[in-house]
Amino acid sequence: MNFRRLFEPIRIGKTAIRNRIAMAPMVTQYPDRGFVSEQQLAYYAARARGGVGLIIVEHVLASKWAEDNCPLPVLRLYDPIHMAGFADLVETIHAFGSKAFVQLNVGVGIQGSSAGSGVQPVGPSAVRYETPPEMVPRNCMQVLGPFMVGETAREMSIEEIEREQENFARAAMMARAVGFDGIEIHAAHGFLLDEFLSPRYNRRTDRYGGTHENRMRFLLELVRKTKAAVGDDMAVGVRASAAEHIPGGSTYEDTKVVVKRLEEEGIDYFHLGDGCFGALKYIIPDEANTMLEEAAGLKKLVAMPVMTPTIHDPRLAEKAVGEGMTDMISLGRQLIADPEWANKVESGMPATITKCTRCNIGCYARIFQGLRIKCVRNPESGLERYNPLYTQWAARKRANERRADA
Repeated sequence: MNFRRLFEPIRIGKTAIRNRIAMAPMVTQYPDRGFVSEQQLAYYAARARGGVGLIIVEHVLASKWAEDNCPLPVLRLYDPIHMAGFADLVETIHAFGSKAFVQLNVGVGIQGSSAGSGVQPVGPSAVRYETPPEMVPRNCMQVLGPFMVGETAREMSIEEIEREQENFARAAMMARAVGFDGIEIHAAHGFLLDEFLSPRYNRRTDRYGGTHENRMRFLLELVRKTKAAVGDDMAVGVRASAAEHIPGGSTYEDTKVVVKRLEEEGIDYFHLGDGCFGALKYIIPDEANTMLEEAAGLKKLVAMPVMTPTIHDPRLAEKAVGEGMTDMISLGRQLIADPEWANKVESGMPATITKCTRCNIGCYARIFQGLRIKCVRNPESGLERYNPLYTQWAARKRANERRADA
């Protein structure tokens, strides 16, 4: 099969990307106390070397306040001391020919925990989440047990909202300073911005709650402040869930309104997600192609690029891009299983791809146990730092050899 459309370049804002394949942002638990680790450098190098056009670096917290509410050891970018590691990471990704965006999160919201920090979770309202057993992904029930009912959150004050918007804008400026090509604002998967959009979790009576317009206010203000902070040369996108899939939660029709408003605000792309912690199996689907229909619907509404996950089959990916159902695909678990997915497809060898079975055993189940991700299908996963091919030095040597051959 010809995969011509999948390997056509695309422009997001002013950023040129070599193909229509992105690496989706996924928590790895590889950070070293919130800093970029040697394992992360090698992990992302392997996927950039594998041919993806864009890497969206995983879930980065934009303030100390956000960190205090997060139970996972994720990356942070709110202090200049964090910048050196990110600069190394961007340089490594660029050395292998991929563009680098970073997913920034203003806060984890009611999905946070007081365990460890002693800080009560903070959300739009004093609510909590519950994950019914039927909403648990494959092979995660045993390890998810302690997290199936959240703590009741404290309502976020207007002063905190305004402060965290400013903190987020400063983090975005740091992301620009270290060389990232774009920023993805994380408003999906039941985290804080998603909760503000939700009629289930947002029960406020001030200007940030009530009507759908008010529930969008936090996100829209954050978009404006971020774009003002980084300027027009840096791509700014948003990831949001198609729907929450919980009683009284936000729906796909709500999301279509949000996406239209985001385009009016001038964002450069929209990255589709799905679900929330109360409907975890939609965030981590057991099936393939779960969001393509929603993506196709959004493509009829907006002109900006739309990015869609869960499409692991290269034939369907080519069809989806070729027929205008989506502009890009984003691969998550599939790139943990096989970092060379893009190279294998481009070279006409899709049959050699090591397929992700969506078992969750080495990735999400380990995250819920507080462990670093691995993959039962890829023995190198989690050990990439020991492979000398995944270094900037190796990338430069490879580029020099190609120039000599030419």
